[in-house]
Amino acid sequence: MIPVNICAVYSAAFSPDGKRVVTASWDKTARIWDVESGRLLATLSGHTNLVVDAEFSPDGRRIVTASADGTAKVYIANFGELLKRAKQELPVDSGN
Repeated sequence: MIPVNICAVYSAAFSPDGKRVVTASWDKTARIWDVESGRLLATLSGHTNLVVDAEFSPDGRRIVTASADGTAKVYIANFGELLKRAKQELPVDSGN
């Protein structure tokens, strides 16, 4: 089981291989979890408002996050390292 009581989780998505889950949280972070062990693999930080969505790329190598701060960020999935940041003027809508 993945311990999601750290902060309210807004969304969650499996990696393409089903071995990891990325959660988007109200604490302005996204987290990558190992499905089998429930171990936290990385915390993706840098947003200034809640993270409303997080998704793996089709090859599982990157994660994109969308935040109510109006930014989207791309991270390396294995390490949680920030690759790119994009800002828009209107709040991000994840479509959920």
